[in-house]
Amino acid sequence: MKKTGWVLAGIFGIFLASCSSPQGIILTSQEDTLRNELKLKTEKTVWINEIEPERLSSKLNNKIKASENDYITPQMLSTIKELQPAVYPEIKGFASLDCSAMNKSLFTQMNNFCQDLCKGTDNLQSYFYQDYFFNYVFFKQDFAPVVEQLKKGEVLFDRYLICKAFESKDLIQVPVRLYNNKDYIDLSVYLTYHSGYKITQIEFIRWGKTYGESEKEQSKK
Repeated sequence: MKKTGWVLAGIFGIFLASCSSPQGIILTSQEDTLRNELKLKTEKTVWINEIEPERLSSKLNNKIKASENDYITPQMLSTIKELQPAVYPEIKGFASLDCSAMNKSLFTQMNNFCQDLCKGTDNLQSYFYQDYFFNYVFFKQDFAPVVEQLKKGEVLFDRYLICKAFESKDLIQVPVRLYNNKDYIDLSVYLTYHSGYKITQIEFIRWGKTYGESEKEQSKK
């Protein structure tokens, strides 16, 4: 009986020794499993060279948020401008200041006329069509009270704005605003195509005051 007990005790001891041995059972944690899978996938992945590595490492321009190697050409700028229509100010209730479509010869004629009108009304006959010369006489008479009040060396107007023209088959209408300090006058100048751009009539639209506002502020109203 004693012999049997000792045999059982010996077998139990061997069993405990085998379980406590670190080399008897290999334990694999979940972390080790994921690490091994990642290592295998990494080894099997086919890597290629970087695309434009110099762009990835180049310093960015803080203003345009683009690589210093990128340039905007004049052709690109021209294309961008063509896609976005221009925005022009206008004089509320009178006319637009968009003269982009105006014929250059017409604009030159109107610019010369306004420059001479700023000096006075005595030397404007050459701008009028001969068949409508009488309208120049009426125009000069309408301005006579104002001209008479001018002191020596003073001008009739000190600045002006030429506005968008309205063209028909036979006539052209060009709105004009002329300033004298804070006073202004709006005119509609009618011209004919015959014998160049000659004036047939000038219509008074209104007199007014800017009340201290600038031309830019006035044009926004």
